[in-house]
Amino acid sequence: MKHRWLWLLIVPALCFMGCQPNKEDTWLLVSFEKDVPMTYKMVSERTTEIDLTTGNPNKKSRPQITTEKLELVMTYTPVDVDLFGLTTVKATCTSARVTRSSFSGKKDERDAMETLPGKSFILKLSPTGEIADYSDLERVARELGKAAFAEQNGGQNIKNPDMIYDFIAMQRFLWDSTATVSDPLHLKAGQTWKAKQLVPWPVPLNQPPARTTTYTLDSITDEPDQPRKALIKSTYALSDEPMKDFVQPYEETRFQMRGLFGFLRNYQFKSLEGAGSQVFNMDKGLIESDQQHYTLHVTAAFMLPLGDSLPVLTVDQKISFEHIETP
Repeated sequence: MKHRWLWLLIVPALCFMGCQPNKEDTWLLVSFEKDVPMTYKMVSERTTEIDLTTGNPNKKSRPQITTEKLELVMTYTPVDVDLFGLTTVKATCTSARVTRSSFSGKKDERDAMETLPGKSFILKLSPTGEIADYSDLERVARELGKAAFAEQNGGQNIKNPDMIYDFIAMQRFLWDSTATVSDPLHLKAGQTWKAKQLVPWPVPLNQPPARTTTYTLDSITDEPDQPRKALIKSTYALSDEPMKDFVQPYEETRFQMRGLFGFLRNYQFKSLEGAGSQVFNMDKGLIESDQQHYTLHVTAAFMLPLGDSLPVLTVDQKISFEHIETP
């Protein structure tokens, strides 16, 4: 089966200059073949611990812990491949499952993300894999945002816990490892490059936190009769600036968060640190797997003062992608 490689954009120029790509060449470019789907299992899970600090070192609180996990299966089908322009990809969710343990131990309402299966949206990607148009993703995100609200007596909007930001983040930075390389055709082991990415956060914010991801081409495996694979390592740090260019899923401007997060205000994101690794199949032009793990440290305040107690949040976040072979 012939593949339409995005790196063919430069092959005519190479031939004109009298040189050809060879086994020593290094490239990290995504390949799309019309009507040939790529399916990924995506998982985002986090454990959030809330502790109370006081001015009295002898007074200790009992931390409260909640866990959240989103499991998605997404299929991306190129419907229009343009080697010299934008490639149109149809993304379809085939399954979505959320499991959660709340601070109170009570069973939460159904997560809005579980309304996603069967929905599709269009992404338009540049030749490097950068998302050039995500307006249709925003349309679907708004539909999910509406499903996160429940109206109670008196007409007050109550927002249930949801993992919509996790979904948005995973769609936006799926191809960042290749899309953010300045020269994806001439990389060497040890070379680094950076990307700014949305940090999933369970509370809607006008400017959610962002992380700076530093990618490093660690090594390339070249086994006989096996596809060449690049191992890309990544490290994460809190960005100096919040995320400004992001998909906003919520249209409601006045609402009350359900649960403990509804009593917290003034989040201050202090630090973020972690690392991950990705396997990129160079011959097939696709990401085979990606594992990310970081810890986020946050301080907050109560909606109503509670003496000298101040909430301190520690978030343990894991995100993973795995390419699934389809018949």
